[in-house]
Amino acid sequence: MMRASIEPGSTYFRRSNSYARLDPSEKGAVSFFLGQAQAKLFAHDFFRVSKLVHYDYYLECNGKRRTRTRPDFLGYHGKRAAIAVEAKGRSLGWDDALIENAKKQAQSIPHIDGYPVTTTYAHVAYFDDDRWFARLVDPPQRQIAEPVDPAALTLSYYLPIVAAIRERQTSPERGRFWDEDVSYLRANFEDVDIHLSVREDIAERVPPEDRFLADPAGFGSPNTDLHELAVSLDAESDEKLEQAGFPPRRLDDQLSFLGGDGVGIELGRSWTDWRTSGDQ
Repeated sequence: MMRASIEPGSTYFRRSNSYARLDPSEKGAVSFFLGQAQAKLFAHDFFRVSKLVHYDYYLECNGKRRTRTRPDFLGYHGKRAAIAVEAKGRSLGWDDALIENAKKQAQSIPHIDGYPVTTTYAHVAYFDDDRWFARLVDPPQRQIAEPVDPAALTLSYYLPIVAAIRERQTSPERGRFWDEDVSYLRANFEDVDIHLSVREDIAERVPPEDRFLADPAGFGSPNTDLHELAVSLDAESDEKLEQAGFPPRRLDDQLSFLGGDGVGIELGRSWTDWRTSGDQ
């Protein structure tokens, strides 16, 4: 969806011609998802948070009633940083009513248990002319709701990723990325021309998605080992940052990426023209 809707320019992303041809209702639906994608990118690049979880999905994974269908997210980096994000996407600009509504919704997002004060903000993605912009605002002091279990939050993040890879009949592949001693489960998604990989030691700690969602209580308490592993990956990423100025994020062909969450993406060659469009 992002490939069809935005194009890279020399210093910014711009909306594509195919996006411009959508009717208003179609633009609204696409912008809804683009808003979440931009919020994910910002959380990763600014806060270095690679594990960002939709709060409603967290509730579903813990056998609780979903509060509403809206794009609010929780994420963390290591054990020192936590963020809560209310993400919005618009095909045109923003107005004060949208901002005020987003700020109120952001206030209701709970914090992560055992973490310092959560950085909470509303993130609005929108197009101004053809440029793709972001507007971030901080809400006032929020009410503290029931805290989120970090182990359960981590499981909620990896559960759909591992399930998607398992469904494609993957097999372990060793040393695909920089970690030569780490095995990955890898799957080909032909419909979007990408390969998706996840560390095997992460997958081993994740139960089958269908069985887990059918009876979350039957699996007992969330596996704290998975959270500890995720925290250790963040520590490794921090170490690379200190040693190299910034951790490596892509292979030489600039079509393969490995996140600090142990999840890798390899773009197929059909992505080459998109990557090199504009002046980049």
